[in-house]
Amino acid sequence: MVYAFVLPTTSPLSFQQFITSQTHPSLPQSASTARHALCLALKAHKRLPRGARQDAHLPTVLSALEEYIPYIFAISNSLRGRAVNNSGQTQTSEEIQITQRTEIESSWKPTLSSSSALNIAASISKRNPSEKAGGIRPREKRVAGNGLEFEVAFTLTTLGYVLSRLARRSVNDSLYATQTQSTEQRVTAIQNATRYLLQASSVHAFLSLSFTSTVESNVLDIDSTTQSALSSLALAEATLLAVLKDDAYVAACIQERNPDDKEWMVKAPEIPKVRALLFARLCVRAAEYAEQSGAGLGSAGSGKGRLDDEITRYAGVLGRVSRARACRFFGLDAELAGKTGEGIAWLNAARTALGLRGTGSASQAENTRGSSKGGFTRLKREWAERREDKKIGKDAGGGRGDKGPLEPGDDAGRDEEGRVIATLETKWVRMNDTMNTQAIPPSGPLLSHLPSGRDIHAPPAPYQPPSLDEDQLMRMRAPPDDERDEFFANDPDDSDGDDMPSDIRGTPGEFPDRSQTASTAYY
Repeated sequence: MVYAFVLPTTSPLSFQQFITSQTHPSLPQSASTARHALCLALKAHKRLPRGARQDAHLPTVLSALEEYIPYIFAISNSLRGRAVNNSGQTQTSEEIQITQRTEIESSWKPTLSSSSALNIAASISKRNPSEKAGGIRPREKRVAGNGLEFEVAFTLTTLGYVLSRLARRSVNDSLYATQTQSTEQRVTAIQNATRYLLQASSVHAFLSLSFTSTVESNVLDIDSTTQSALSSLALAEATLLAVLKDDAYVAACIQERNPDDKEWMVKAPEIPKVRALLFARLCVRAAEYAEQSGAGLGSAGSGKGRLDDEITRYAGVLGRVSRARACRFFGLDAELAGKTGEGIAWLNAARTALGLRGTGSASQAENTRGSSKGGFTRLKREWAERREDKKIGKDAGGGRGDKGPLEPGDDAGRDEEGRVIATLETKWVRMNDTMNTQAIPPSGPLLSHLPSGRDIHAPPAPYQPPSLDEDQLMRMRAPPDDERDEFFANDPDDSDGDDMPSDIRGTPGEFPDRSQTASTAYY
């Protein structure tokens, strides 16, 4: 439903080495303190296992970002000769005088272009193939960049990733909870996720227009084309969530597959009538956003490399899911009007858009053969579905490399949409064969003549960088604490632990196990 971004990590940075301030002497040190907290939060997040424990740590990372971002914008505005607006005093401003000693240099580890644009993992594996043995993954180096714009671009990109991950957490906790939640709880969770996605879209759009165009870097993660595509991807997901909020069919499909759900003993899931035509046009608009994002992600770099295939493939799958869902809603509208044959044709168009096998008369013949063979086809399909469920929940890599096992929603909702289409098709074909007996028109013209999409969300408000409040500015007029300068310059923990297996790394803050040797124990 929402893409699971991997958060980047960064090396320590001491602003005292690069800038000084005559009016606010403690500003460089305060900015270094806030950035150090962010650096530690990102490292701790990286070392946690993917899933619930990482999701629970996201508010900590968000808090560290919100604490640090006002400092870098205060420094940026001062270097540009702009006054710093007080967040608590909207009508006043304060000038901060900064003298730059040398060009600010920072380093970040990219996560969208790490394996394709940089080819670091491939070069390491060619140089020493034995490094992959024992579950140890080659270390991917950070990329250094000059200028404060490079630091701002990566920091805000991380903010956009965190907001998207929070939206994903809200959706998954609602739809895939062990105990099925009520409609009100699901609506509230999806509304919160939509708010996060709109904020993420605003952040990426701000970067594509304001900062990344001035950053001289070959890192595709902060390229203006990439940021614009990520903004469109967040809008596509937010638009589709607006439909999912009232789509009882997907919720019923997930509830049916929940082994811990006991509500079916009391009552069947309620499927209220939906505004099918409105939802269909919203899905078409989500597909347009997703296709725009996929095109941008595929063309990002213009010769400097390309992004990892996974996010580009995800945007393409999201576009197909959106078009298939639009076809399903058009089919629901036709079936409610008594046009069962046309509704089946729309379901066939949805299967085509989703890339599923067995459309049209072939699917109907398969259902007929399955019933004549004593339900063998149905048992075969159920066995395949159980195998897919085990694949999602297994603890192996699941084909995602260092991103851990597959989780619900990693396929952009393709599996759930396919199940809903199959359920409706089985029901409508049976009704049409026994009661209505209407002709089923071809589905090709339906798919090629979809109407235009419709926006449900207004364009996100431009991202407004936060400012330092009056108390912070007042405290920074005091001289800095000289004892802490050496601490930021020489950080003893400049390792992400990426070259260690997760079972050796353990949880951040834990002591190493007694069975670990001195060469594998990391404090």
